[in-house]
Amino acid sequence: MKKILLIIEHLGPGGAERQIVGLSIMLTKAGYPCRLVTYIKDQFYEPLLHQNGVDYEFLPNLADKKTRVWRAAKYVRKYNPDIVISYLPSVNETMCLAKLFYNAKLVVSERNNNTCITTRDKIQFNLYRMADSIVPNSNCQGKFICTNFPYLSKKVLPIINFVNVNRFTPADEPVNNETMRIVTVARYTEQKNILTYLKAVHKAKNLGLNVHFDWYGDKNDNPSYYAEVEKLYKELELSDILTLHDANKKIEEEYRKSDVFCLPSLYEGYPNVVAEAMSCELPVICSNSYENPYIVEEGVNGFLFDPENIDDIVSAIQKISSLSKEERREMGIKNRQICLQRNTEEKFLDSYIKLIESL
Repeated sequence: MKKILLIIEHLGPGGAERQIVGLSIMLTKAGYPCRLVTYIKDQFYEPLLHQNGVDYEFLPNLADKKTRVWRAAKYVRKYNPDIVISYLPSVNETMCLAKLFYNAKLVVSERNNNTCITTRDKIQFNLYRMADSIVPNSNCQGKFICTNFPYLSKKVLPIINFVNVNRFTPADEPVNNETMRIVTVARYTEQKNILTYLKAVHKAKNLGLNVHFDWYGDKNDNPSYYAEVEKLYKELELSDILTLHDANKKIEEEYRKSDVFCLPSLYEGYPNVVAEAMSCELPVICSNSYENPYIVEEGVNGFLFDPENIDDIVSAIQKISSLSKEERREMGIKNRQICLQRNTEEKFLDSYIKLIESL
């Protein structure tokens, strides 16, 4: 079987990290000799790797940007894999440049959707000429690459995110909250649009909606931005209607206590957390950007909104809160069925194995 090296910056509690950790576990269990390496210290998912017997190595000497390309190439030559799989832009760029000095096949993974084309994007996508395959995690980003960089189109193969449907399962008994609980799981960063969301929550509070909001995320991911969040949170006096939590390693338990999931991001790839919530039988309200309209059908399994329009966010909250518990439950059941058809580990692994064996 082909030998595989997987590389990402760190093992923090993000979606890309969850996907590459999951992929390394699946490949290991499928019998592929593989190793996952990181070089920045954030070990949120490391216990999961050890629990599943994944060969993992932390390489702090790759943290030095000046020598990273050469050291990465040297490491690849020493490990001697057949295929390198890299996740996230900076790692992708490093491995594309390093490929001048090693012979393994390279698969780069795109985890977000482009909102525009910057000079940095042009450099990055030109570097992708060095890659043997490009794997966006959304159909939307796949189309973007093929349209704007047609010379890469033959290398593009979208593989959407998996969700562990055996971990993210519905509650044993339907929730019966007196106050509807809307949960969000996302980093406290500009991309996740929390400042606008706080203003929408404030408006929902003034309208007297019987709703409580919970946000779970890493407060240390972007300290300066979180300081802005905390300042506005206090100014708007939201502590009685919205709770800001730290990241939770057992987030599935919070999904099961909730009535609705919300993700107000300005842009996403294929959101892991949306798939997780759907797998737990939650209806979804989320921004109408990029891949989300492929996932959420208005009025069928959730509602969409313009993430930059406070009134539109509030309108989606009103729509979901106006439904009966049974109607929300029916939406959630549909979401679980969608995940079982689209987002299983088996389908994700099968797509990667087909790609690996084709290179």
